[in-house]
Amino acid sequence: MFVDCGKCTTDLTTRKLLVENRLDKVTARIRDFCGSKLINEEFIKFLRERLGTCAIDLLKENNYKQLQYMVKNFYQHISIFTGDDKAFQYELDIEVAPILLQYVSEEIKETMEEIDWVIEIKYNDIKKIFDPVVDRIIRLIHIQLLNNKENCSTIFLTGDFCVNKYLQNRIKNEFSHQVKDILVPALPEAAVARGAVIYGLSTMYDRLKCVISSRLLKYTYGVQYYWKSSDDLTHDGKNCKFKTLVKRDTEITPDQTFSFNFKPESKQISESFAIYYTQKHNIEGYCDEPGVNRLGILNIDLSDVQLDCRSIIFGLTFGKDEIIALARNELNRQEHMATFCYPDDDF
Repeated sequence: MFVDCGKCTTDLTTRKLLVENRLDKVTARIRDFCGSKLINEEFIKFLRERLGTCAIDLLKENNYKQLQYMVKNFYQHISIFTGDDKAFQYELDIEVAPILLQYVSEEIKETMEEIDWVIEIKYNDIKKIFDPVVDRIIRLIHIQLLNNKENCSTIFLTGDFCVNKYLQNRIKNEFSHQVKDILVPALPEAAVARGAVIYGLSTMYDRLKCVISSRLLKYTYGVQYYWKSSDDLTHDGKNCKFKTLVKRDTEITPDQTFSFNFKPESKQISESFAIYYTQKHNIEGYCDEPGVNRLGILNIDLSDVQLDCRSIIFGLTFGKDEIIALARNELNRQEHMATFCYPDDDF
């Protein structure tokens, strides 16, 4: 598994190592907008709590460069934070943004003058800034491990944010009992770029592959997922009704997608989409009926639990060699993907 934590996004992909050090195609993928940039946003939230929302808004609106300098200076200093030393702290000198002194309220000004305009950001404060982002990345790794079809032997941590020791330590503490090797390259921030160049060079002289224009599906494909509404039927106390996405004998073109919209329940933090197939053309029954077989499961994370207007697009894409299940959160653009082999006689 590659966990690439960049400035804006965290991307997780799983590949299988074949003989002669060749990599098989991606079998699972997650993308979420939870990179190191969110640390900056949590730091600004901390400043709002200490100096007032109005003061930070005015600084951002009128003197954005000074706010940017404060954020950059903070991030550079806490990059050595590991989480091991509880005496670790960072002293933030507010006078590095002198205009801010004019924006704070009189009450806050009096408090700040008593401490010489220096805020001590202590261990628990820094942890509080880091943890919402780190917890989110750890949750994504758990979901990715669930979606993997085989046990994961190695996790590679790459990207700008993976330079951070606290993130590394949290991931190692969480998964070392489950994954044999958790490795960080010498230059994790450059690993993805180097790999992209190597991959590009390796495919420059690849032979053209035969393209299939269209073909007929030999199975009906659908999904079971756990949802509740007034018109849903239950079976033995649980919902396992087969929801058809594409019917048998449908003519499909390469990489054609069949999808539907799903709205999570309030406070729902995860979802599992179980994909099934059957030789029946029309099916109005349940996924545990004879002749209905499970292809696989795509597990997804629903981190934006505080929002009621979430909308998930789930779809199956029928490629040349594999079926791709993809779920995309339309609100925060988070994506989850897993690939599955075609049933033997539908390829």
